[in-house]
Amino acid sequence: MTIGEGSETHAHLLSLVPKMITFTCHLCGLPDDRFPYACNLCDLSFHKDCGESTPEINYSCHPKHLLKRFTRVPSYTDRKCCMCRNELRNVFYHCSICNFSVDVDCANNPPPFTLVHPKIHEHSLILMPQRNFVCNACGMDDDPNPYVCPQCNFMIHRNCIDIPRLIKINRHAHRIFYNHCLDAGDWKCGVCHKEVIWTCGAYSCSTCHDFSIHLRCATRFGIWDGIDLEGISENILEIKSYEVIEEGVIKHFRHEDHRLKLKEESGANDEYILCKACNYPIISSPFYKCEECDDCILHKKCAYLPKKKIDSFYKMWFTLTTEREDLDYFNQFPCSVCHNLFGGFRYVSDNGLITLDVRCGSISEPFVHESHPHHSLYINYSTKDIFCNACGDKKTMVLSCEECEFVLDINCSNLPKLVKHKNDKEHFLSLCYGEKTSEQYWCDICEEKVNPEKWFYSCNHCDISFHINCTLGDFIWMKQQKKYEKDMYMIRNNRTTRPFCDRCHYRCQFASILKLNGFTLCSQECFQLSA
Repeated sequence: MTIGEGSETHAHLLSLVPKMITFTCHLCGLPDDRFPYACNLCDLSFHKDCGESTPEINYSCHPKHLLKRFTRVPSYTDRKCCMCRNELRNVFYHCSICNFSVDVDCANNPPPFTLVHPKIHEHSLILMPQRNFVCNACGMDDDPNPYVCPQCNFMIHRNCIDIPRLIKINRHAHRIFYNHCLDAGDWKCGVCHKEVIWTCGAYSCSTCHDFSIHLRCATRFGIWDGIDLEGISENILEIKSYEVIEEGVIKHFRHEDHRLKLKEESGANDEYILCKACNYPIISSPFYKCEECDDCILHKKCAYLPKKKIDSFYKMWFTLTTEREDLDYFNQFPCSVCHNLFGGFRYVSDNGLITLDVRCGSISEPFVHESHPHHSLYINYSTKDIFCNACGDKKTMVLSCEECEFVLDINCSNLPKLVKHKNDKEHFLSLCYGEKTSEQYWCDICEEKVNPEKWFYSCNHCDISFHINCTLGDFIWMKQQKKYEKDMYMIRNNRTTRPFCDRCHYRCQFASILKLNGFTLCSQECFQLSA
């Protein structure tokens, strides 16, 4: 690519150098290391924008005066392009009479002077730059370049014209609709909790009549999944995994030959009745059991998991998949969110690249946890150091509260509330959410100190406490039975003599142990070192 001789930037031919080199632009004087235009005769280099620029332009959005090329930002400006509000860079165009500036991108691609968009307004809209106004669509006044309908006194930001009409956000249970105005009254935004101007546009819910949310809050990254649901039936957002036959009786896709009946309590042998979906014992919660065989037992909440859904972490479609009975080794997967090995049901992304266990796959926003009952929690991805209130560990993906500084990592959010352990055969252990006390606690398993301000398991009857990892181990969510000699499966560490780990050569103290091709491994760390 070349710029011909006698151009308004330089007298000689300028050629685009097809490699990245360090240079200083002859026009603006700023250094760079990108692809420059260069004059071989003068040994001069120019930024691409500088080389292609002209000393002055006639700009359609500022027809009153010519705009002149500047390479230094005058001190009296706000240092931003008047059209896109981006920071002015090495070269731009400016009218010193009107204090009007545009960057090269906006100069080369001016916005259309008129727009026709019936969904947002019934009349044609005309661009009127450099006007202070409040946008009728979002209620904000931060962009002085409205599109205007003079006969209706209607003004709107360019970015608000293409707003989605019907969306689903993670701050509300139902789909929400965009309205040009709300009913008269005092409205608060469901995200930022600030006032919503009812005479301007906002999102609202047809089911929850007191719910509203600012346009920009609703379409913010991390709040909205980016999918415009207009024209999409609400019924296909989630596909059920079961069919109701009658009250308390369902037919589940995993066990289509027989019906499952709801039971409120399990028998005396609670510890060994396992849910086929999550591989955790049926303890005190309702569950479904096959009326004709023992091949399908599911927690009630596991039975109701949708067969197809949009996941809260990855904002994409996932399908609920059951285990493969013929290949037990391949049923043990690491979850892409919590990184635990697990068996049983799983959610698999439609592209096949992401696998979630049913605990992480069932997390939705807002997330409510009984340890923090007054505020909801939301998924938070952060590059900063975030420490979990439950375990104290540093995490990057957590569930956090927007009202206070409460943080819960994904593993801690899925901890079972009741646990059975061999050290207390008479009672269940309860999950304790930390205590403010000067009393010193000791773990009944490893006999080391327990931090009472962090979460732990305890028995109120016996006055004993346990570390969470000592109670559960790293393999609690894996399948327990063994089918072939070279399987990978979990066994419970509930015998009189604890086995030795074949990796660290210490006795296994945790409640769950991994068996891999005949080897015994006590922890996730030993498993990773053996891989």
